[in-house]
Amino acid sequence: MSGQPLLTVSASRAQAFVTALLEATGVPVSIAREVAEALVEADLEGAASHGLLQLPNYIRRLRAGTISKHDKLQPVIDRGAIAVFDARLMLGHAGGTQAMEAAAHKAITFGLGAVAVRNGTHFGVCGRYARQATSKGLIGIAMCNTRPMMPAPEGSTPVVGNNPLAVGIPAAEGKPIVLDMAMSATAMGKIRQAMVEGRKIEPGLALDKDGVPTEDASAAISGMLLPAAGAKGFGLALMIDLLSGLLSGGSMGNELASMYGDPGQPADCSWLMMAIEPGFFGDRAELRERAAALARQISSSRTRTGAARPQVPGHGRQERRTASAGRITIAPTLAGELNAIAADLAVPVLASDQTIKTP
Repeated sequence: MSGQPLLTVSASRAQAFVTALLEATGVPVSIAREVAEALVEADLEGAASHGLLQLPNYIRRLRAGTISKHDKLQPVIDRGAIAVFDARLMLGHAGGTQAMEAAAHKAITFGLGAVAVRNGTHFGVCGRYARQATSKGLIGIAMCNTRPMMPAPEGSTPVVGNNPLAVGIPAAEGKPIVLDMAMSATAMGKIRQAMVEGRKIEPGLALDKDGVPTEDASAAISGMLLPAAGAKGFGLALMIDLLSGLLSGGSMGNELASMYGDPGQPADCSWLMMAIEPGFFGDRAELRERAAALARQISSSRTRTGAARPQVPGHGRQERRTASAGRITIAPTLAGELNAIAADLAVPVLASDQTIKTP
């Protein structure tokens, strides 16, 4: 891959390209636009593992019918502050947005809202839904289970996913505090990105299929990720699996299949979205200011010699988006794959606004 040019394009051009690809597979335009916005947003914010890298797999599954073209969640239970929906394998970014919107509506009415979703698909950056709640002045909590890819402590068989969790707290000055983390030492999307880019992964992140530590991305994908913080990360992942699967009545544990495996096999997962109206607990403005004050205390705290300044969860992603100047870069291998799909679907290929040579 050395010496090949990276594609560098504006966010608006990238979104139009992704929208056109999804529309060409039969996805309703409103859903195609929402997914395109979410994927490009991930690239702008430095979460490339959840950006356009995911699109070829989505399209394979759309063609296979294991991602559907539905445009709305199907209600199953609606009772006071809680609801359960069936996503019917619709594109996860759109379904996730609808689920958090429903949770937010209930929180505004009842103070709390909890929405569980079954038969979901990959919904991208978990923090997107927590931020969706904070944009309404609400506290947002989002989580999702995935196919088993982590062993129990001392184990050598994958038994639980690296199930992501995001918590967003609204704060004054328009800068919410957003924790967004997978329960593995690194996200599977980052391992997959390393494989696409031909890079080794850092030691201590993964085991191969025989339970041997590996720095080979391909071996890690067919093997196991290690949990963050050992038993603590494993325990949190297990609880997210149980909460998401049990409350939605959906899949969990080894009932889940790999999103990146056989495209003919549904990889349905379960989600749980919650929203809290802080105004039910005290003065809204005061709570937001107290959150902002603590964030300022963190970012202005003393650093160790030679260390970068302390970072408030979620603020780094905002800074990376600003630094991107509204442009994303796409690795050569991925660009080639996307443009091959475009040619097959009779969609104009994506050309670079400018090129940057890789080292």
